[in-house]
Amino acid sequence: MSRLIVFVLVVTLQVCLTSSNPLPTSAPDNPGLLERAKQAYRDTKTKVLNVGSTVAGFAGMYYEEHLKPVTDPYVEWAKERAGSLWERVKNRVSTFRSTQDK
Repeated sequence: MSRLIVFVLVVTLQVCLTSSNPLPTSAPDNPGLLERAKQAYRDTKTKVLNVGSTVAGFAGMYYEEHLKPVTDPYVEWAKERAGSLWERVKNRVSTFRSTQDK
């Protein structure tokens, strides 16, 4: 994401430089150029974040509607298997300890 922002910033700076006067820049002109570049960066960042939040919303909606109903039974099955395996291990350990105590 940050590479895209840097790329857009560089392209924006190039456009600003080519559209400006070819006269030599003096010290008072540089802050104006920097301010325009900062504003272009802020605008681009806002647009990218808005698009990113929209894509994240669609991805979340797709997950909730299509993937979660399919994967939930498998997750529950895995939890049950892990729980029963843990119970068997605890039973064997307690049986082993009780035989060791005698």
